[in-house]
Order: sequence, then structure tokens, then C-alpha cells
Amino acid sequence: MIAVDALVARRRRALRIVVLFLAAVVLVTAGAVLVGPTLRSPDQLAADAAPPSPSLVTAVVERRTLVEPVVLRGRVQPGASVRLLAPPAAMGPSSVVTKVPVRKGDRIREGQVLLERSGEPLFALALRFPLYRDLTTGAQGPDVVEVQRALRRTGYSAPTTGVLDGTTLRQLAKFYRDRGYRLGSAQEDRRSGQSRAVQMPQSAVVVIDRTGRRISKVHARVGQTLVDPKTPIVELDGQAPVIVATAAVDQAALIRPGQQVDVTDELGETRTKARVSEVSEQATSGPDGQTGIEIRLKFAEAPMSGGTNRSVRLDVRTTAAAEVLAVPVSAIYSRPDGSMFITVVDEDDATTDVTVLTGQIAGGWVELREPVPSPVAAGSSVLVGEQTAEG
Repeated sequence: MIAVDALVARRRRALRIVVLFLAAVVLVTAGAVLVGPTLRSPDQLAADAAPPSPSLVTAVVERRTLVEPVVLRGRVQPGASVRLLAPPAAMGPSSVVTKVPVRKGDRIREGQVLLERSGEPLFALALRFPLYRDLTTGAQGPDVVEVQRALRRTGYSAPTTGVLDGTTLRQLAKFYRDRGYRLGSAQEDRRSGQSRAVQMPQSAVVVIDRTGRRISKVHARVGQTLVDPKTPIVELDGQAPVIVATAAVDQAALIRPGQQVDVTDELGETRTKARVSEVSEQATSGPDGQTGIEIRLKFAEAPMSGGTNRSVRLDVRTTAAAEVLAVPVSAIYSRPDGSMFITVVDEDDATTDVTVLTGQIAGGWVELREPVPSPVAAGSSVLVGEQTAEG
């Protein structure tokens, strides 16, 4: 019995030893699994502390039109027109407009009555120079020749002798009569003291450059007194209002006639479009007092209502003449000698520096002037920077 108990006791001790051994193995294994990943050799620690390898950031070379808006301030001004002024001899406190037979849109014909002042007509004649005196019976001179030629152009058989003779007077009388007026009035010649007939007074003629111009605005009004020789009676061939702006020299270098412009009246909250019609070659002082290059624009759509001399915002869309090879500005690098280069990146991330000449800059892109060295072409990848990925 004693032998059996001793055998059982030995087996229990052996089993306990095996269990303890297995528990120790499990414990050591678990510790290795948990602690092992945190253990690093000195080389591993140094490698972990080093920065990760950077990756290349690239962009694609494109063929594109470069567009860059130029913002200016401009003023709406009246369009060009021909201003007809009454002769100075027609001015005075008793020179009252009694009739205005012309209207906006009419075409001026030589010999036409433009207005009537104090019952006397004011004719439009295409003379080479204004009358410099009242024409009296028997007057001689180049001014008489001009009147005779005007009579012939308007359908009257006047001679061109340069003398206001009987034949000329008869044709001149008919000229007046056909327009509802009578020729001549008796005035005293101050030099001779004799009464002489003034057949065509100096105040009766407004000189026009040619027939056929269209009246765009009538200034004269019935009841108006003609006292200011600088005030026009009518305007001819008036054109649409224009916009005048002053640009800095670097801005003007980007502007060309024909370019489209967005026009904004910020006060009236209206928008329209215009086109650049002229870019001055010389710097001038603009209407706002700024010195720069004058830019003139014509409305491409209906002119803004509300009159002239208004300040407007101009957004000029400047464009290259054609598509150009271009890269982002960040792809351009410079050397100490001032030359420019780009770095071409191939499929294997190998890089090649290529010297280039740059042109226009717009919208964050810069033109590569032709000829562009190989291997640069549309679709090529170029370096714009490096990015460090977090490890």
C-alpha cells in the first residue's frame, strides 16, 4: 500500500513540473510577442530617425492659350462728331432763333437752311473758307467766287467771274426765293456814307466740309439767343459713346486692339461688353489725371444708358495670339547666371534639366518660347516640387 502511494506522489510531482514548464514557455512566448516589436537595434533606431525618401511632384507640359485679365478704370465719353458753329457775325442780343427746320437723323444738303434767326436764314454751304465780309452789289474777290461756285453746285446758273454782278444777283435771288426768303437789305457803307445793298451777309453762311452728313444732335432751340460762338447749333455724324482708360506700361503691353472687355457700371449695377479700338503708343495724362498709356474702347453691345462721363470698371481679357507650349510657373527654375530651366521627369522618375526661354505669363502659367529643346513636348512631365510622405 505504501509503495502505491509513493508511486502516485511521484507521478503528481512529475505532472506538476511539466505543467509549470509549459506555463513558463507560454509566458515567455507571450512576452516576446508583446515586447518584441518595441525592441530596436541601434541601426534600426537610426534608420527610423532618418527622414523618409521624398516623392517627386510633377505637372504636364500643355499647349494652351494664355489668358490673364487686366483690370482698369475708365470713363464713358461722347463719341466723335462734327460740330457746326454759327458764324461770329450771327451772335448778339437780338439774334434770336425763330425757326429750326432740321431734325436729328436728317442729312445735310448744301444750300439747306439750318436755322432761322430773327427771321433771317442761316445756310449750309461747302465753302473753302468762311465769308469774311458782307457781300454787296458789285463786290469782287475770292469769297464771291466761292458763293458763285456754291450756287452752281446747288443748281443755279451763276458765273464764276468773282464779281457780284447782275447775273449772279439774279441767281442768288432765286436761291433765296426757292427757300422762302428775300434777297438783300439796305445798309449804309460807313466808309463812303452811301447806302449799299447787302446781298448776302456774313452772318448767313455756316461752312460745311461736305454734303450728306447726318445730323446726330440739334442744339439750337426756338427762342434761344445766339450769344456764344463756341456753342454748336448742330452736331453731325455723331458716333456712339466711347470709353477712355489709362493703363500702366506693363498693363498696356498685354492689350491689343480687338480684345474683348467686360464693362461694369458698379453704381448703376449694369454690365455690357466693349472691344479695344486703339492703344496709344505714347504715355499721356488721362482724364483722371493718371499718367500712362491711353486705351480707347468701343461698345460691342448697346452703350450704357445714363449719359457720359461715368466711371466704369474694365476687365480686359488679354490673350496670346495662338496656343503656346506652357508649364506652371512653379516648374521654372533659375541658375546663378540668370538662365532658366525646367526638369523633365521620365517614367522611371529619372530627371533631366533642360534650358528654356520663357515668354508671356498668365493665369499661373508661363510660355516656353519656340524652339523648345528635346525632350520637352506637350504631355511631358516636369518637376514642380517634392513631397515628403509621412512614414
